[in-house]
Amino acid sequence: LLSSRLLTLALANMKLIVLSLALVGASAFTPATVRPLRVRSIVRAEEEAAAEEAPVVEEEAPAPAPAPAMTSREYLETMYGGLGEPETGGKIPPMAYWCADLGTPGTMDFMRAAELKHARIAMIGFMGWVANLQNVHFPGMLSPSTGVSFESLEAVNGVDAFFTMIPAAGLGQIFGFCAVFEWYEMTHKDGKWNGNNALKGEIVPNINKWDILGFTCALLPF
Repeated sequence: LLSSRLLTLALANMKLIVLSLALVGASAFTPATVRPLRVRSIVRAEEEAAAEEAPVVEEEAPAPAPAPAMTSREYLETMYGGLGEPETGGKIPPMAYWCADLGTPGTMDFMRAAELKHARIAMIGFMGWVANLQNVHFPGMLSPSTGVSFESLEAVNGVDAFFTMIPAAGLGQIFGFCAVFEWYEMTHKDGKWNGNNALKGEIVPNINKWDILGFTCALLPF
């Protein structure tokens, strides 16, 4: 009886051993968890392709710093050839520096334009004086209402003729005619409204082209 129990127990242990071996063998053939290596490779390849196709954005170089603004004195020393040129003898009069201290480089441009304008008016006045001395005059009457003819102006010098013989209405017409051109020159640029050129510092000689025939196109702007 004891031997039969031992035999039964031995068979039971053998069955357990065989079942364990069978389970171990089956687990050896079970496929392990597959990592998504292929998916990662595809995603990485797509990212690299997208990086290659994306346009390369070049960073713009920073804008250069603006040059420091010149003072009116420094700007004066660059006008009309500057210091050391034969035109200035290497010196600038103290009065010119005093005028420069009154404003900005725009003020110097305004004074230069006024200087040239006054010089040209003086030239025209001088030619009128010479014409008067040579008895050259317009025909007809200067003022029919007052009986003043152009020929009668030759009897006196030009200064007396201007201040004593020309009627007040005639002087008003002269100054009014000049004022229209002066206003246009001070408020227009290249024939277009520009506001106050003097306050903007944009007034320069020949800011508006009056030479419709182009005689002065090749001349310097000043």
